Amino acid sequence: MTQVNLDIAPIFRPYLDEAIARFSYLHPEVVVTTTEDGVEVSSSDLSLIAAFRHTLYRQKIHRETEMLRRAVIERLLR
Repeated sequence: MTQVNLDIAPIFRPYLDEAIARFSYLHPEVVVTTTEDGVEVSSSDLSLIAAFRHTLYRQKIHRETEMLRRAVIERLLR
């Protein structure tokens, strides 16, 4: 099994645990572990690496827009 180390920019690190949990659910055959500078992925498949990066980016967007989504839902339920 090939291990690939990915450096994760500090701006994405607060979302890393949630992204790993989501990615692991979607791709149970791939093991993702955190390292000092980022993550280590147990696959060299470029599409899986891209999928992990996409999952991390989506998690950042999801968390950053949570307050906006809540406000919209509260407004609609009035």
